[in-house]
Amino acid sequence: MSHDALLQLRELGLRSIRELESEQGIFASGRDEAYGCIFGRDSLIVVLELMRAYTHGNEKNPYYLELCEKILRSLSNLQGRHDMVESGEEPGKIIHEYRPTKHEHLTQLSEDPWFIYPEGVMRNYDTVDATPLFLIAVDEYAKVGDQRFVETMMPSVRAALQWLKERGDSNGDGFIDYRWNPERTSGGLKVQSWMDSTESVFFEEREERPAYPIAPVEVQAYAWSAFKRWGEHERAAELKKKFNEAFVLAGPSSITLAYAIDGQGRQLRAPRSSMGHVLWAAYIEEPKNPFIDIECILDAKHIEPLRKRLLARDLFLPKAGIRTLSSRSLHYDPQSYHNGSIWPHDTAMLAEGLENFGYREDAARVRSALINAYLHFNTPIELFSYKRGIKEYKTESGHGACRVQAWSAAALISMLSNTEPA
Repeated sequence: MSHDALLQLRELGLRSIRELESEQGIFASGRDEAYGCIFGRDSLIVVLELMRAYTHGNEKNPYYLELCEKILRSLSNLQGRHDMVESGEEPGKIIHEYRPTKHEHLTQLSEDPWFIYPEGVMRNYDTVDATPLFLIAVDEYAKVGDQRFVETMMPSVRAALQWLKERGDSNGDGFIDYRWNPERTSGGLKVQSWMDSTESVFFEEREERPAYPIAPVEVQAYAWSAFKRWGEHERAAELKKKFNEAFVLAGPSSITLAYAIDGQGRQLRAPRSSMGHVLWAAYIEEPKNPFIDIECILDAKHIEPLRKRLLARDLFLPKAGIRTLSSRSLHYDPQSYHNGSIWPHDTAMLAEGLENFGYREDAARVRSALINAYLHFNTPIELFSYKRGIKEYKTESGHGACRVQAWSAAALISMLSNTEPA
């Protein structure tokens, strides 16, 4: 692809981000689409992708820092202050979804309506990963951003870290997890990781539902990185030890990571793209010499086998990206929301993870595949399918993917951030 074409694609990403910007940060999707409001997880992935573009790319665009400040400030203001079972709010927890208006499709459901606060707004905290992502994002911003702003974030950082240490592990097994409070009467998300559809949590070969609490693989990686960044090194070391004992499923030449551990200690073993997030959530010591010391929650001996697993044919499609679920799974469906579809932000994060550990050629292959998909749709789309070619995601009821998705747009900017001449 020509240099000019890549620049045009990057400009598409930046234009989309500007269109999604709001007074309180950034909307997850277009204003008239399903997710035209503030989402904590999505916003934080945007911050981390824009920070990567700023620090790794050739263009030091001050707009990236300005928008990241706005997003972090907004999430700090919306951070949990009290215990509210009906919305999932807890002190220090970062919000999942904020709808000051236009929430009737959730709050006026005939069954299990979502909770509305007395001031008439909908705030929902059904997310297990936004809090560690917030801690990672503030640390990344602090490396190059306004230190006075970072100081204003420290009370929120301390509260988030306290939540992670004291509330993140609800059953004391050492892993960060989520559960559904049996006392709750309001509606909300029963699955609280980024693959948050109910279909995405299953045992591969039996009908029984996994038991709460659920500890997703990528959330352990985020939490480990957050602990390392904010000086909780003993907690990080303990989590890493437990993780490698419980999540690693060794094969003859590669490995798979369980995508979650349920409340009875059972592994959810289907191969998912989310295992690649352990390479993305890396911790890099500030180098005192030309050699950069990089680490993640996964033991070093498993990194090369995991690379091979992510790029295997049942996950990686060289013309599209990386599937959310292996095509060998009994639950695989390319037209599902999370069980075989491809999400651009997810694939982009996996490419960054490969690059983190020196697999630059592999990262370039994954990015090339994803660029092909971006060009096909000519928009930073939410997700898509692949079956004998790139296809639109459509449900039987006619629901399709959001055409403009914030973390997809930010991933596009990050992926193409070095296309400008130095």
